[in-house]
Amino acid sequence: MIFRSATIEDIPAIVKINLDTWKTAYKSIFPSQFLQNLSYKEKELRWRERFNNPEKCEFIYLAETDSKKIIGFSMGSLQQTDFTLKIPGISRYVGELMSIYILQEYQRRHIGTKLVNMVVERLLESEINSMIVWVLRESSNCKFYETLGGRYVGQKFLEYGGVNYATNAYGWDDLSKIFSK
Repeated sequence: MIFRSATIEDIPAIVKINLDTWKTAYKSIFPSQFLQNLSYKEKELRWRERFNNPEKCEFIYLAETDSKKIIGFSMGSLQQTDFTLKIPGISRYVGELMSIYILQEYQRRHIGTKLVNMVVERLLESEINSMIVWVLRESSNCKFYETLGGRYVGQKFLEYGGVNYATNAYGWDDLSKIFSK
């Protein structure tokens, strides 16, 4: 397995992983019509905007097989993306694990842990010692973040397809004590 930083040329693979993973991981959460209507083309446009906006403090890491097939990614940010929340203490979490997606057939092989660790290492290199992640409350992925030492710190609602879904925030107060380099 090879782990590396993403480039703009990786966008089609990132989009495919992002949407294909949504369709498998969230099939019991979102209506099937909503998942079927997810647009690879629209998503690719948004990802291109993200890559073309150097002012943002975001970074993306990839996992690929030895044969160069990209099978997962993680995205982090040097700052939280939502500063409007009224959750007590949430402002102490500076960095953010914005997303992590791994194709279903490659899950449960410690790839996710490695991708999270890469985000953490980048945050620590930038002298950021805390992190938050938002996860759909109904997702089985909540257990993954709890296993990594994430502590539940609050909840917000996101609207998808005209329906509000609860998302849980998990936070890490001291990344240097929890994650290994």
